[in-house]
Amino acid sequence: MFIGAGRIGLIAGLVVSGCALPPWIGHHPVFPSGGASSWEIPLYEPLTGLGPKVRATVCGPSPPAGPRACEEALLYVDTGSSHSALPEATLARLGVEVSASRFATIEDAAGDKRAWAGGLVSEMRLGDGLSLADVVTVVHEQTAILGADVLMTRGWRIDLDRGMLLLGAQRASPAPPAARLPIRGFPARTIVDLSVQGRGVPVLLDTGAPITVIDAGWLRELGLPLRTLQHGWPLSARDPSTRLTEATEAALRLGEADLGRRQVVAHPREADESMRGMLGLDVLSDFAFGVSQEALELARRAPSPFAAVPVRVARWHDAPNCPDVPGCVHVQLDQADQVLVRMRSAASSSRPWRYLFGCVDREGRPRDFTIWIEVALRTQTAGQERVLEVPMPEQLRQIWAVECPALALLDVNPVLPAVRPMTGDAEARIALSNRRLRLE
Repeated sequence: MFIGAGRIGLIAGLVVSGCALPPWIGHHPVFPSGGASSWEIPLYEPLTGLGPKVRATVCGPSPPAGPRACEEALLYVDTGSSHSALPEATLARLGVEVSASRFATIEDAAGDKRAWAGGLVSEMRLGDGLSLADVVTVVHEQTAILGADVLMTRGWRIDLDRGMLLLGAQRASPAPPAARLPIRGFPARTIVDLSVQGRGVPVLLDTGAPITVIDAGWLRELGLPLRTLQHGWPLSARDPSTRLTEATEAALRLGEADLGRRQVVAHPREADESMRGMLGLDVLSDFAFGVSQEALELARRAPSPFAAVPVRVARWHDAPNCPDVPGCVHVQLDQADQVLVRMRSAASSSRPWRYLFGCVDREGRPRDFTIWIEVALRTQTAGQERVLEVPMPEQLRQIWAVECPALALLDVNPVLPAVRPMTGDAEARIALSNRRLRLE
């Protein structure tokens, strides 16, 4: 789904007692003064998640007596959302006063508009060292969002290979960028030109969009044939009939970066001339990418997800750490009439973790097979061994037996009970790569 909280539009000149917007609606989040100028924040499930996400602790105001309310949240990193967002129930538990006004609207990717409502979150803690104060937070029906109000204040960079979101001063990349494109509308919007069949089209850089979409009328003007998708994709949670139903193939470029022929999905809603679509993660997932100094910079990712396993696993400072044993687990794949994973823990841990394994040959060389296995363990004791069956359709199991002789660790992530709680002490399932998603 397109997750963005959307853009806030104001109806100018209207201020009525009881309906006026609160004075803090245009307030920017307060970053720490002095000390660090950049912060690394671990991404949650960067190789499989549908959109980049970070763990955060959000806190309400201090009450007259007793501790203030705080809770953990998983925030979608959404550059297409003008503000950060939390569900109304979360704001209520934190004791955050919610204001509303009919003289401001929030518009989402489907064009749905609703009256603005939001509050001021006293503190938002990200990673190990960043604490933001007074974060304007929009009420969202379902999704918690880290929006452009936070991201654009100091600049940002998403590196899926390292599993990191970098906020603040950008470090020099060891490799020259594949492309650097100027941004229009900064900081309110991040609009770049995407070349489609040699013709530039302005699109919103939107990490809340899993796929790239362009106005259907613009694609037809270009003479591109649109085919009907078998399944489509919902644009609106409120109106199931608003769907993406058509797509085409076209040659794409971003500045100096040649993207080759890619799927482009047609957006049914007529867009304005300043922005004719959204640049989504199906294209962006081939790069480490970010915005600083009013420009989008892209650096190509390694072809194999195994290239950055040590640094990716090390992003969680509280994860088990064993020299020469990534993730502190040994894994063996047994295949006969079923797919079995034999895991032996090299260290103890009292908290639950999820382990992601990819396919290698019997000499440990990576295989280009993007159906992976995920194993969750509630607790671990050093030396403990478990054998888990991986549920898998028979047709896939037969393919798996050919394509996946052995397993090697790709990633480790904490289990978050509020997001995807475990149902047992140990469980296994298949998982899919989120790189180059496409609709069929």
